Amino acid sequence: MYKELRKRRPAVRYEALAAALRGADPDVRALAADDTAELAELGWALRELALAVAREPSTHVPFLSVAGSLATALRRHPPLRERTERIFAGHLDDPEGFVRAWTGLMAELGGGPAVRMVDTDLRDDVAGRLAHLRDEGWTEEGLSGAGHHPDSIAYHVKFGTSVRVACTAIRRHEPLTATEADRIRAETRAVLERALPLPPGGDERSELTVSLAMQPDEGSWSDRARHGARIDEALAWCASTEPDRVTLGVELLASLLLGDTLRSEQIIATLDRLAREEPHPLTLSSIMYCYGIMHRRTPLQDPPFQLFFDGLNHPDERVRTEAAGGLELLAPGTPEEGRAVAVLVDVLDHDPENRVRRMAADSLAGMKWVEERNSRAAVDALERHADSPVPEIRAQSLRDAIQRGAPDAYDRLLREFENPDVDWHFISAYTRAAFTRAAYRRAGYRRAASLDDDFLLPSDIRAAFVERLDRLAASGWADRCADPDAYPDPEDRAEMLDEILRDLRADAG
Repeated sequence: MYKELRKRRPAVRYEALAAALRGADPDVRALAADDTAELAELGWALRELALAVAREPSTHVPFLSVAGSLATALRRHPPLRERTERIFAGHLDDPEGFVRAWTGLMAELGGGPAVRMVDTDLRDDVAGRLAHLRDEGWTEEGLSGAGHHPDSIAYHVKFGTSVRVACTAIRRHEPLTATEADRIRAETRAVLERALPLPPGGDERSELTVSLAMQPDEGSWSDRARHGARIDEALAWCASTEPDRVTLGVELLASLLLGDTLRSEQIIATLDRLAREEPHPLTLSSIMYCYGIMHRRTPLQDPPFQLFFDGLNHPDERVRTEAAGGLELLAPGTPEEGRAVAVLVDVLDHDPENRVRRMAADSLAGMKWVEERNSRAAVDALERHADSPVPEIRAQSLRDAIQRGAPDAYDRLLREFENPDVDWHFISAYTRAAFTRAAYRRAGYRRAASLDDDFLLPSDIRAAFVERLDRLAASGWADRCADPDAYPDPEDRAEMLDEILRDLRADAG
């Protein structure tokens, strides 16, 4: 009897671990995954862990723990470890091949099915992740760098991270059932029908479209697929023969692009088609906004420069404003960089609307120019407007001066803060300059070539700056805003002051 119990003890343990891996308690699942990864019977452990990864219902814990345990078990199995290395090293520039190879391995272990058809959403997502892994040390020969031998801690960490990345990418792209996709699209359509009678571009309508773009908190794997279904519905409205529905469809698309970028090929094809059809100004400005978002996520192969250049001459100021802002994203480092600088300088100097001129100044101060002559032209234009009567334009001129380390930049900054009702754009200009200056220096952009690695105010200037900001806070500056319902509201203004004061005092320490 006792001999039988001893013989059965491993089986009992495996049954208990299998039950725990399927249990409702996430902490128990994570602990069971850790124990499973250390079992002597690696074949059983790998199958159960591959299945456990495929079952996890959300992006939250214990998914990363379970995927990490799968990595541990793979690492303990030399042939599978080497095969996993070959999958990563051999597909750094081949996201489709990577998906097929990785899911093929998981299927062999007993996990989810192998993926044969790789859609553009999955391909683009995996391409970005593989680029990140290359930055982290993966090469065509494997993990590079000192200490990356299979028994090292550095190897364990990088290998585990890579397996988690692969598991996450595959799980994020599991499709909805047809019934669920239809339900999501019907719900989206109902909201759009409520929004359609409201004024285009108005706050009430925007609240409805933005609500559709909000992601739920639970982080379930279907969140991303539901987001894709809403994009599908937005694209369907963009295909309508009724201009009002097209305008609303593009408005929704612009809101949805604040989340994950899915359906990239369909979106670009839709934007290209609509841009050729001389759309309503509000629709055109939304189209331009969407192009900018798409380009920022993944650079467009053929950016629609002429659309933006033509937009700067459009009679509607909303279109001109969006065109001026979009060139900051599209033009740097391209053959159109010089032309973009020239037209933005012309807009800053001559456009009749301050809103458009403010955006041109913002783009000139924010663009990462590659050519020295273009950088010089942008600097010269912003310096000419250092005393502009428009506070936002002065703020952008000052932002550029701080980024460049201009000798008089801090004195100008202090003068602005002598005004008890200083425009909030000057606080924004300082914080954006600090961030951009550091980013330029790290990336080696020409405009920051002579800057130090750190961005710290000189101690005497910092003390004067803190004194003026403290005075603003004590005087109730945060509450003195022109429109309490617009950005920044009193709470936003108070947060701006608190944040910048915290940073300045931290630098002093």
